[in-house]
Amino acid sequence: MTADEYVGDLNALAATGRSDFEAAADTYNQVAEPTLEDELAFLDKEVAIRHEFLKGFEALDPPGSITEVHRLLGDAFTRLTAAAEGLAVSTGAASSIEEAERTPEFAEYLAANDDGARVCLNVQAKLDDLAAVGEAFENQPWLSGLGLAVRAAIGCGEIETD
Repeated sequence: MTADEYVGDLNALAATGRSDFEAAADTYNQVAEPTLEDELAFLDKEVAIRHEFLKGFEALDPPGSITEVHRLLGDAFTRLTAAAEGLAVSTGAASSIEEAERTPEFAEYLAANDDGARVCLNVQAKLDDLAAVGEAFENQPWLSGLGLAVRAAIGCGEIETD
């Protein structure tokens, strides 16, 4: 798999995952006062979306120059998926949303999502190292494309497109 193919496939995964997640969030946000059942339904959708994304991500075969970035992303996606699964299980055993929010699984879910900022910084540092190598990666469009794909996949804040 070339770097361009890798970035293209990662972008496609991120676009599908983000679209699916936004649709699930929109449905959930239409409920004026969500119940525990609404929360569980949303978590079930989130877990399914994360599994589908992770399955596609694990099928990617990054070129050698991107393997470290791929590993960092894979670790983050695996943690996010496990956290969502854990929260779904603990929420299913809770008697209220408030009770579910007091569980260690909820704390891990928040921490895994917040940790995306650290992953984004680590990935950007790896991409900066690649760019600094010199001619081998100079003016390679996939390098900036990979940075944008990572930001979209993990949700690293606003994506600048200038």
